[in-house]
Amino acid sequence: MNEKPAYDPSSLQLIYSVLLMAQLVITVVVIYVAQDQFNMRFEWGYWNHIVIPAVAGVLGSLGKTIWNKGILRISQTEEIEEKLKVLTQIHILQWVMVELATILLLTYTLMESNFFYFIFALVNIIYFFTLRPKIFSLTGGI
Repeated sequence: MNEKPAYDPSSLQLIYSVLLMAQLVITVVVIYVAQDQFNMRFEWGYWNHIVIPAVAGVLGSLGKTIWNKGILRISQTEEIEEKLKVLTQIHILQWVMVELATILLLTYTLMESNFFYFIFALVNIIYFFTLRPKIFSLTGGI
């Protein structure tokens, strides 16, 4: 009677969809708010123009590192339930890193009224779109 329920990774699709929609909603809000102040500039002497995209890149890279280490951990684990838990964790951590980078870039788009950051945010959203949950392609699901 004290059996634990089987682990179900199907919530990954819901989490992914919510995070993707959040990015898209924030992007639409940024476009709406900043449309009157459209300005695109890049100056080498202005440190934010280099540091903020670099921080976003580091966050994306950190997400990829988390993914790679998690896959290595999965290959070393024998128990299938543990493998599914690790797979879920690395998906969510990678998504959060990419989401944080996108929010950072969109925030700076609004703060400085500079669409230079917006271009990087769009690239980040496209990258996030490619991070669809891999468990479903492995099991033949959605």
